[in-house]
Amino acid sequence: MFKGGLLAIAATALVTACSDDHFDVVAQGQADQTLWENIKADKNLSQFQDLLSRITVMKSENDKAATLKYSDLLNSSQSFTVVAPLDGTFDYQAWSDTIDKANDLLAKPDNEREGRRLMNVASAQFAMNHIARFNFNLEEEQRVHLMNGKNVQSLPGSFNGVALNNGGRIIGSNGVLYTLQGINPFAYNIYDYLSADPEITAVNAYIKDPAVESETFSEGLSTPGAMNENGDMVYIDSVFVRTNLLLDQIGISLDDEDSCYVAVIPDNNAWTEALEKVKAIMNYAPTYSYGWDGSTFTYSTARGSALKVNADSLAEAKAKEAIITNMFFQPYRMGLESKKTQEILDHMLKADSLISSKNVIFYNPAAKEDAPDSNPNPMFQNAVTVDASNGYILKLPNYSIDPAYSWVSKFSFQPIKSYMTARSSGCTSSTGSTITLTNDNYNYYREKVDEEGNAIPGEMTGVEGDVLNNMYQRFEIANMAEAMEIDFRLNNVYSADYCIKMTLVPSNINYDIVNEDQQADFYENLCFSAEIIDDSDKSCGKVTYAYKKDGEKDDSNKKDAIIIDPMTGVTTLTLFPKFHFDKCYVDVPCPTGDTFPRLRITVPRGGGRNKIVYASLNIVEISCEPYRAE
Repeated sequence: MFKGGLLAIAATALVTACSDDHFDVVAQGQADQTLWENIKADKNLSQFQDLLSRITVMKSENDKAATLKYSDLLNSSQSFTVVAPLDGTFDYQAWSDTIDKANDLLAKPDNEREGRRLMNVASAQFAMNHIARFNFNLEEEQRVHLMNGKNVQSLPGSFNGVALNNGGRIIGSNGVLYTLQGINPFAYNIYDYLSADPEITAVNAYIKDPAVESETFSEGLSTPGAMNENGDMVYIDSVFVRTNLLLDQIGISLDDEDSCYVAVIPDNNAWTEALEKVKAIMNYAPTYSYGWDGSTFTYSTARGSALKVNADSLAEAKAKEAIITNMFFQPYRMGLESKKTQEILDHMLKADSLISSKNVIFYNPAAKEDAPDSNPNPMFQNAVTVDASNGYILKLPNYSIDPAYSWVSKFSFQPIKSYMTARSSGCTSSTGSTITLTNDNYNYYREKVDEEGNAIPGEMTGVEGDVLNNMYQRFEIANMAEAMEIDFRLNNVYSADYCIKMTLVPSNINYDIVNEDQQADFYENLCFSAEIIDDSDKSCGKVTYAYKKDGEKDDSNKKDAIIIDPMTGVTTLTLFPKFHFDKCYVDVPCPTGDTFPRLRITVPRGGGRNKIVYASLNIVEISCEPYRAE
């Protein structure tokens, strides 16, 4: 019923439309013959016939089960429109050699994957590029959706810019055949290009690895036809859904012809460079303590029960994932329309920063503050620009991306977020007290006035500097005979160099703590040490700071202390100008909880000789930023 009903009606409709054609149409062939039988009967399509008889119908290059040839497909009951290039109008030999090479490689187990890749190229870029499902009247202006997903424009007398042969169309039992005066040019999208360029096989192999990418038949999205003689449904249009563990997590589809992307793809040599650079910041350790217990101030899983990982394998996998998922950029993230324009390329090459589809910010090391978008980004030096149907490809011959300007990003926090305080001891409050500066208590920086309220020229009073969010965390020592220790989480640090800073304010910024009568004689003489503690409680670096009043001896009693002047305003101290974390703490596969190093701030017992009877630290912010060499 299917073969004699639906297709017969379609054929009748096509024949009826012939009187309105804009060029001579000759309905040749036999309506009861299949498309394949009509192709075989045309002596001017012998090259096209030969290639289709040898090309395997493939869903993707990972389709290991594919055996059906296009000769079989076009001889079936499914409905198609075929545009066949005439003999001598295309490079038949090149395609024939590609198929031969694919078959040779498929016969060798070690080279089977490359064989599938080549056969898929022939399938998608030649066979499917000349076949559309269902019947189309190409004598009318319309958009035609090809089997490979490409959308092309058909106009009276031409198909995608290639002249339709005046010989007309040939109607068969399962569709209609047109002939072309040349090959239908294949428009590479970014996904296609990955398989086509032999210089980027390393990236392509990883993205399309069967462990990463797979396709499954979707019965719900497919169009059913009729049952065959075995009682199995024959689908008119079979839809396969592709899933890719890497691309799906960043929400992009590289074969979507209606989207626009810029893909920054390292060639095979640059891929090796990229892995070396990114693996350097992903130096995982063999073991990690994890699951921080805020009640005991320890890791619940440590020492003998610590997480054990294959450090080298983890670094390799995470480095590849980081490179691949951050290769793609979208116009809307640049503040541009999501369509292909030269403006997108110009922005990519000179912007002071770019945000990848994974939300990693890539900074331009050559950007200038006064003209941020004027200097070319060195990451694109010698890049080759490739035009794709759904965007652009910037192929990198070398990988000059500096992780300190990309993955290793600045992070900061205010201790007012109690979660960031991992542990403390010797404090009046375990996570400190949150202080909010208001009009009533803020000793802000201002002109000094006399008793009559008149400004005194050239004289200022109050605490100079801006306080982030007008808030800080105050940690007070509980007992001057005991040291005060505070540990802060340093989450998600790479095995890289960081500049670690802490911003403090003096106590007299707050009238509730140092009232107006005490302000004139106020002097806060504190000392403290800063130390990095790893997840195994090992000290990885320590520095001691002390304040000294002019004309007095160092109160810290630490001969190795860094001496700085007493605070008179908001002060940012560089605790560690260049600290290198030996272990990577990003994406450690902890079953539960987390793992992190800590910044330990210690105020030694004895305190200082302030006008206030207790020692304290008033911390506004702690920041870690990538160390960038000048």
